[in-house]
Amino acid sequence: MTPKAKPTSSKPSFRWPWSEKRKGDRPVGQQPDLEDQVDLGEGNARRIEPASIGSLQVTPPIDVASNTPSVSSSEERRFQAAASRAASSSTSGLKITQAKESSTEPSSFFPHASGFVFNGGLHINANQRVSNPNDPSGWEPGWERLLQNTAPNALHDSKYRFDPPKCDEDTRVEVIEELVGWIQDRESPQRLLCMTGAAGSGKSALQQTVAERCSGLDILSSTFFFSSTDPTRNTVSAVIPTIAYQLGSNNPALREGISAAVFKDPLVFEKSLKTQMNKLIVDPIEDLSREISKSELATLPYAILIDGLDECTDEQRQAELLATIDDCLLQNDTLPFRIFIASRPEWAIRSALEITGYLHQKAYHIQLSDQYDASGDIRRVLWRRLRDIGRRSGDPRAQSPLWPSEEDIETLVLNASGQFIYAATVVKFVSERRSSPVDRLRAVLTWTPKDRAQPFAALDLLYTNIVSAAKEAYEATYPERDFLLLLRAYQLLREGRWTTGVSADFDASNAVLDLEDNAHRWLISDLRSLVTALVYNAEGRTSESLHFYHKSFEDFLDSASRSKSLFVPESRAAEFVTIACVRALDRWAITSFAYQLLLQGFGRRIPEFSCLPQLLSMGSNIERIKRWKKLDNHIEEQFEGYSRFKPFFKRVIDRWLFLLSHTLLDHESCHDQEYRRVIQTLHDKWKQVYETWSRATDAED
Repeated sequence: MTPKAKPTSSKPSFRWPWSEKRKGDRPVGQQPDLEDQVDLGEGNARRIEPASIGSLQVTPPIDVASNTPSVSSSEERRFQAAASRAASSSTSGLKITQAKESSTEPSSFFPHASGFVFNGGLHINANQRVSNPNDPSGWEPGWERLLQNTAPNALHDSKYRFDPPKCDEDTRVEVIEELVGWIQDRESPQRLLCMTGAAGSGKSALQQTVAERCSGLDILSSTFFFSSTDPTRNTVSAVIPTIAYQLGSNNPALREGISAAVFKDPLVFEKSLKTQMNKLIVDPIEDLSREISKSELATLPYAILIDGLDECTDEQRQAELLATIDDCLLQNDTLPFRIFIASRPEWAIRSALEITGYLHQKAYHIQLSDQYDASGDIRRVLWRRLRDIGRRSGDPRAQSPLWPSEEDIETLVLNASGQFIYAATVVKFVSERRSSPVDRLRAVLTWTPKDRAQPFAALDLLYTNIVSAAKEAYEATYPERDFLLLLRAYQLLREGRWTTGVSADFDASNAVLDLEDNAHRWLISDLRSLVTALVYNAEGRTSESLHFYHKSFEDFLDSASRSKSLFVPESRAAEFVTIACVRALDRWAITSFAYQLLLQGFGRRIPEFSCLPQLLSMGSNIERIKRWKKLDNHIEEQFEGYSRFKPFFKRVIDRWLFLLSHTLLDHESCHDQEYRRVIQTLHDKWKQVYETWSRATDAED
């Protein structure tokens, strides 16, 4: 018997763009081969031969009747049915009825099947998963595609974030109340809250606590917790799909709209954040708002929480996400969302929130490290955690009610500088089970660089990562400058280590270091999670001074064993400062503070300033003599202004004479007699002035 010719078609086979073809399998959603195609034109019914679907043997004939208007092809008709909500809502459901066997030509769409008529919407794939568009729990290709682009690790209740940091029950009460109160105040005109704070100030713990509180109130819409160490959530690429997933999970209608958007544009995840936000979030919400009342829309969960924006690896993408939130969510009054973002005060969010920034008027800004003193909460946490460790310990000393002592706790609170990360680091170190908590706490309190124990290893890693990234960014812009050397110089000048406690503000430091005005702002731009420019008023003018959020960060910079390759010895910083002062002296640009720094540094026999006579004696004879005469003029001005203040002036003259004497000794065998004669003349002059002044002041006494 000669077999009948099989029908053919010129229509190309259709395939979902995201389908993965396995060996021996037809990709999900792909049409059968050309010889297996069947035309599903309006009113047509075809006999289908028996075939196996998975483990199911289908033998009856299937008559497929379409209730929808015909379109150009059967492939387009199936695509339209899956993507269109209107088509699905008009479908009467899936109906299977017994039918008489048809003599229609066989087709291998369902080979050798007979006895079934399908009326209504039917979706079948190679894995035999069936979904009715009216059933939101069913499989939707768009939703599957969305899930592939989410970051499950970023959810507040993700198993990958098991036991996340959160606030103890009786801590950060005031901050939590302010945060949750703002989220619940839906009449507030500002729909964005930005909380910035130093590294380790407890931002993530607050976000986690607020997320759980909002979840309990049924107002939590979505969360996204960035992490620089997790490649699935250290970029912005998964933020919007993850938020959309949570929105759709909370509402079947939104899920359907989001699924249809992805189905219609499978490459939406490769487009800009603004496009993603509009297609996956804004448009589905607006479609839903046209179908339900305003009061019903208001009952949807509305709190969107994003934590650790600074941990996104690309600053430009951080800025793009903030701009997208502004453009798409804040400027659209129909949307119900209130958004809470927490971040270190790095460039992207800091520049947006500044007075001239585009979010300054639109965002409610909480500066955690500046507005809230966490010392009381840290004290409570330390007491509770260390006492718990002591009770579980086998060391009788730790079980004593006198451990830890109040003095120990206060020392730890002082060292924490209001930052929870220090307290957490101490608790983790002390809780090590292989040794006594008493001994380990003592190691923390008495630690020196010579000790083998490393109680601050976790903290040092945090500082190392931040400083290294800041160094790389700064030196890319200023390749001729040494970031670490400048940072160390600013630190030591601010501390007044070389000037008997006289601290230098940024203006004085920039002048000493021979830098342009506001040079410090670029230096600390990427260190804002560790330091800040503290603004204060002094003598009728506004000044800025370097302020460290963490005392432990200053200790880190001072310790070679902790900062390792980032360490800059004090001697090197002092030499750098001295050279900068001499350069300024050559240009007549030296300030009074710089004069004081040179004389005090050398006059107090600080070893790091022992190079001053050699630096002043460098260059040609004319250059050297000019330097000494400039210094001489400065001392004369000091004499006229401060000669009545005996202790102060005596110190100035003593140091000046000491510098001159030391230089004479260094040049005792110098062949340049003119240069030595100038120094000798200055020395004799001021020695006589000092003796005359001393006799006069002694007579007055």
